[in-house]
Amino acid sequence: MNVRTDHEPAGITVVLMRAYQRLLQALALVLPFPQPRKLIGAGALRTLPPLMRGRRWRRPLLVTNRQLLQLQLPQPLLQKLEGAGRPCQVFDQVPDNPTIACVEAGLQAYRAGRCDSLVAVGGGSVIDCAKAIGARAANPWLSCRAMDGLFRVVLPPPPLACVPTTAGSGSEASIAAVLTDQERQRKLAMADLKLLPAITVIDPELMLGLPPAITAAGGLDALTHAVEAYIGRSGTPFSNRRALEAISAIARWLPRAHAHGDDLEARLQMALAAHAAGEAFTRTNVGYAHALAHALGCFYAIPHGLANALVLPSVLRFSRPACEPKLAALARAAGLGTSQDSDPMLARDFIRWVEALNQQLGVPPFIASLRSVDIPRISADALQEAHPSYPVPRWMRRSDCEALLTQLLADGASPSDAWFQSIPPAEADSPPEE
Repeated sequence: MNVRTDHEPAGITVVLMRAYQRLLQALALVLPFPQPRKLIGAGALRTLPPLMRGRRWRRPLLVTNRQLLQLQLPQPLLQKLEGAGRPCQVFDQVPDNPTIACVEAGLQAYRAGRCDSLVAVGGGSVIDCAKAIGARAANPWLSCRAMDGLFRVVLPPPPLACVPTTAGSGSEASIAAVLTDQERQRKLAMADLKLLPAITVIDPELMLGLPPAITAAGGLDALTHAVEAYIGRSGTPFSNRRALEAISAIARWLPRAHAHGDDLEARLQMALAAHAAGEAFTRTNVGYAHALAHALGCFYAIPHGLANALVLPSVLRFSRPACEPKLAALARAAGLGTSQDSDPMLARDFIRWVEALNQQLGVPPFIASLRSVDIPRISADALQEAHPSYPVPRWMRRSDCEALLTQLLADGASPSDAWFQSIPPAEADSPPEE
């Protein structure tokens, strides 16, 4: 198999890459991010149908997945909408990692129902799929591939209401919709202000009784969003504040939500933390953990939140030399250490806390499905995604990425501080090349 090397900067200097990232940071400071109408609290879903009626959404497409439909989670909403004379067309074919084919099937359902709006009831996969269906409905001459990237959605999609049923992706707060291109075996991401929903419903009642594994994966996804938004180089005052708020809440409430799935307050606080992390990363972008998680998801269909959790400690160890003060700030937000502790000590403690949280929530220290023969291609795909737009604190070479993944093989040694300290020291802005 020929491994692509077009993720290498080859002729694009690090200075230009950082300049591009600064431009994106400047845009995040001045762009008018639309603020959705937020319905928050236990029972908030019940207030959605009257609001939709007031906005004259007459024929919504309800996007969900079969598991949620079997659990009858969307049923109360469907009944209220039908009782209000707004029968829903239902599309329930969203997989864990939504694909272009799934979006096209949803588009056909939207057209068949002569719909004028969308309601997404589910996790990040469902919400991302609904965003992409709306983008295709409004821009039928543009394929999903044509809208891959920044600001390529030409006409505004029909109005969308997002009802997250997990606390993790923050997709209801983000400008992105991430899809799997199965034919090319890669992820694509539409990113446009037009993809932000018109209404967001954060109702913890929908999350009561979620299985512990789903609670863990969602919470660790939110943790990764907050961490990468904060340690990257494109932070804004708003994104930094929201990221730190998310870390504080996750440290306090995620173990409780995991252990006590019927704890309404823990569910609400985790939903708000995921939303805060979503508001942070949609302004700053993410980092290598997400790039690797996307590649692993394409290769092995690993759920995105779990994939993030599997690679985050290793990515943080690699990044630590370039962002110790920021990791220390995250440690303080998580309630670690004392005022006398140094930044290097707190940075180390934060990474160990992330590992301990993974262990507490049942995340293994290795990737069971990872095959050594796939590592070069996974590394190439991840770095192609990350460069040049992800504002990572420290550039990763392909050899670094392959070594990191090798440490996560099920038959390999466990990742350790000692191994990452063995990587030759590099300036934060040394070129990412072999």
